[in-house]
Amino acid sequence: MKNFSLFLNIALLIAVAFLYFKVYNNPAVTEAPAVKMDPGSGMPANAIVFINSDTLLEDYNFFNNMKEKLEKKQDSIDTMLKGKAKLLEQEVVNYQNTGASMSPEQRAGIEEKLMAKQQNLMELKQNMVEQLQDEEAAMNDSIHHNLTLYLREYNKKKNYLYILGYQRGSGILLANDSLDITKEILDGLNKQ
Repeated sequence: MKNFSLFLNIALLIAVAFLYFKVYNNPAVTEAPAVKMDPGSGMPANAIVFINSDTLLEDYNFFNNMKEKLEKKQDSIDTMLKGKAKLLEQEVVNYQNTGASMSPEQRAGIEEKLMAKQQNLMELKQNMVEQLQDEEAAMNDSIHHNLTLYLREYNKKKNYLYILGYQRGSGILLANDSLDITKEILDGLNKQ
């Protein structure tokens, strides 16, 4: 019985050694996929290209129009809030000038009204800020949606593997300028 166990262990050891030798000493031959060249540009047909995001946003008419509308709305909200704050400030000054001649009950009533007006003004400002943030988020979504749709259509003809976005400080530190398709994309987007 002892000999049988020893024989079985030796047979298993030989089998494992044979498998190890067979797997690790027979290098697999892998061929690199053939690179299809685009005859027009001399670049691989499935190349990686990039768009300079800073330039795109700077020169994209749709983005600039939406940004301008948002800035005008922000300016009008600022003007309205400053006007209301100035009126409230004037009421506080009037109260300070006439408050000494009032009864304690009258002063308490006016102070309560002024505090309520101040609270309402703060809530209005907060609501306006949230509304602007929502509109900015919707604008960004719209721009991203338009860009994505355009790039999908554009890429049906070009068949790039990746279209990356480059901007200063991003993960791409250096890119060959021949891979920059920003101008071509901008022209197409602005025509659209």
